[in-house]
Amino acid sequence: MTTFMLVWAGRLVTALGSSISGFALGLWIYQQTGSVTQFATGLLLAFAPGMLAAPFAGVLVDRHRRRVVLLCADAGAMLGAVALAASQATGHLAVWQVYAVIVVESCCAAFQWPALSAAVTGMVPPEQRGRASAMTQTALAGAQLLGPMLAAVLLGAGGLRAVLVVDVVSFALGLLTLLLARFPEPTRHPERSDGVRHRTGWWAELTEGRRLLTHQPGLKHLLRLVTVLNAAEATATALLLPLVLAATPAADQNAAVAMVSTAGGLGLAIGSIAMSVRGTPRRPLPWVTAATVLSGVAVLQAGFFPRPVPLAAAAFVFFLGLPVVSSCAQVLWQSAVAAEAQGRVFALRRMLTQGGILLGYLLAGPLASQVFGPLVEPGGPLGATLGRLFGTTRDRGSALLLCCTGLLLAVTALAGRHHTITPLPAPAAQDPPPTEGPPRSGSPSPAERENAARLPSG
Repeated sequence: MTTFMLVWAGRLVTALGSSISGFALGLWIYQQTGSVTQFATGLLLAFAPGMLAAPFAGVLVDRHRRRVVLLCADAGAMLGAVALAASQATGHLAVWQVYAVIVVESCCAAFQWPALSAAVTGMVPPEQRGRASAMTQTALAGAQLLGPMLAAVLLGAGGLRAVLVVDVVSFALGLLTLLLARFPEPTRHPERSDGVRHRTGWWAELTEGRRLLTHQPGLKHLLRLVTVLNAAEATATALLLPLVLAATPAADQNAAVAMVSTAGGLGLAIGSIAMSVRGTPRRPLPWVTAATVLSGVAVLQAGFFPRPVPLAAAAFVFFLGLPVVSSCAQVLWQSAVAAEAQGRVFALRRMLTQGGILLGYLLAGPLASQVFGPLVEPGGPLGATLGRLFGTTRDRGSALLLCCTGLLLAVTALAGRHHTITPLPAPAAQDPPPTEGPPRSGSPSPAERENAARLPSG
């Protein structure tokens, strides 16, 4: 675990620097343009390019040394941060430059995540992989919680320049930990009898990665479950703020939003720390099912009681279960997929599960206002039946969509509770290499047996 702890510390610093700069740059874009559309464009650019590049990044991760891939990806992201800092220092920083660097960093993240996830398989023994995954989740949760606060402090002390300098320094420290770390690499493409490495084409490797991603029914169910969970998280995140504002007087809205956001962050942090201390359960899949059902019930409760205190409780419970699902699912995929193919598999998994987040963000608003709202508003087809369940709720469409999302999440988890995931067998011990010297008497050596097997029979 020593190597993992070193790399983990570097990831923690880098994630914190990225969270600080991401918050500050988003605020800067809105202050410069006054446009919500341009602000949302920055959020989309931070998400979509990396998702589209993920499959090809996974192939490169499996073809090359994962430490080298991480170093190159971090160096690329650091160069983008340096470019922004230089532009800001000379007074030439523009919105399009921020957009360009956001795209670069999104593509670099498409390499960083599968390379790190696959490298953990070799760094950490199987019984510690769940703890390692939970520690990674803890680092991300800590960065998300502390980033906006530290960004506000830095902006007040030294402005945007201080934020960008801290971002560059965080990337430099992350690179330093990778330079100091040495972790094992999986066996690469096998050699033919003539000593030439055999390498298949890109499409063949992507197809193989897709097959391995769902080669067991349990893995297919797990992929579907995590995708639905991500879509539910995005939908709930998009709808919670309007529901809180609709149910709170104007004078108390800031405090109510802060309470709900803090409750969700605390749930995420507590769940991550608990999994880091406890480690992986002996049977991870039932824990995934139980945590997802609990999260679904929390979303369902948020729809029925869309007021600040119940919404804060629902946010806490929902985000409390996310680290359980994340760490257990990661262990299951690491145990069921060969190490030399994990780059492709994890990259494809990331692309598909993030597709759920994208769909949640894109569809939450239109579904709530144009589909579910007219159904349950007074005078609608369901206004006299389901509409009464929401009482005086001002945004009944969002409340009904939350209820349906929570129900879908719980049903998806329970529908696959009978599935199992079989881990790969442990690699067999290899024969020692033959020693030099005269042939020994008795049984033939492994090399002699291999040569004899190559001789034609008869």
